[in-house]
Amino acid sequence: MVAISTDDVETLRRYREDRKATYPFLSDPGGVVSAKYSGVIPVLGYANRANYVVGKDGRILSIVSGGDAVDPTSSVEACPAKPAG
Repeated sequence: MVAISTDDVETLRRYREDRKATYPFLSDPGGVVSAKYSGVIPVLGYANRANYVVGKDGRILSIVSGGDAVDPTSSVEACPAKPAG
């Protein structure tokens, strides 16, 4: 799992620490990657929340968006490569 956000690196560092997230957060300040996937909210420039599960073959297996994407649990559960247990 990788988080991508239009927030700056320092904001993402604090957010990751606060959430005790074990996955990396990547900053996309220009919204280039965000625009290709979840979209960017016009005028504000924030990325829409979305979680994608991508299979080993590169196909998208699951998309969770909007408010449901705040908690990545359902996306982690949909991931075929998740750790057992």
